[in-house]
Amino acid sequence: MPVYFARGGVLTPTGEVELREEHAWHLARVLRARPGESIRVVVDGTQELLVELSEVSAALVRGRVLGVQPARGEPRCRLLLVQAIPKGSGMTEVCERTSELGVASIWPVFSERTVPRPGPEATAGRRRRWAKIAGEAAQLAGRSRAPVVEEPAGLDGALERLREQEPDVQLFVCQQEGTAVSLTATPYDPSRPAAVLIGPEGGWSPGELRQLRSLGAVAVSLGPRNLRTLVAGVVAVTLLLARAGELGQPLGDPA
Repeated sequence: MPVYFARGGVLTPTGEVELREEHAWHLARVLRARPGESIRVVVDGTQELLVELSEVSAALVRGRVLGVQPARGEPRCRLLLVQAIPKGSGMTEVCERTSELGVASIWPVFSERTVPRPGPEATAGRRRRWAKIAGEAAQLAGRSRAPVVEEPAGLDGALERLREQEPDVQLFVCQQEGTAVSLTATPYDPSRPAAVLIGPEGGWSPGELRQLRSLGAVAVSLGPRNLRTLVAGVVAVTLLLARAGELGQPLGDPA
């Protein structure tokens, strides 16, 4: 059943729900929804409404509320992804897949070995696109909110802001060589936020690894195979979700 993120203003004084702009266009033109069908609307990330559609057009979708319950679909553990920006459209794929899984925020970073280094205007445009893709993926996955896609920055700046926002964060830096411990075996506390750091093709530089270790990051391995940077974040997030008991349990019936 489709899920749509909305703000409190979608509720009318008569208790109906009204969706406009992108949501209305998507329902009318892409899904070809019809009156009588039902959708889920998550309001402000906290309240989930079961809505029966009564009017559908590309400009306005209206429906009556059949049921209300607390918003579902978010993992109990808080996971963050620090991703060295891949070449081409790779960051778009990373945002889409990890948003489906349940990351709370995505931190695109320029590492020493990052190839694309666009100017400020192009970077801002890419961030808007990544955020849009992440939000759409979260809705399709049945989550309650879209992950935050942070402003692309150098590794130093991103880590400084991340630790300010999440002072209790656990840092796991993924690497192939050295003394890395399997991510399935290293100590992990699901009650604390955790950030996985994924380097570019070729991995983090020795200097970056020294810097991360000085901040308390634990070097972890994702197995004996050399994974592409587009895949590594998905695998790391999946492993932590599994360790937190967040995989395998169905969402359950809507209200």
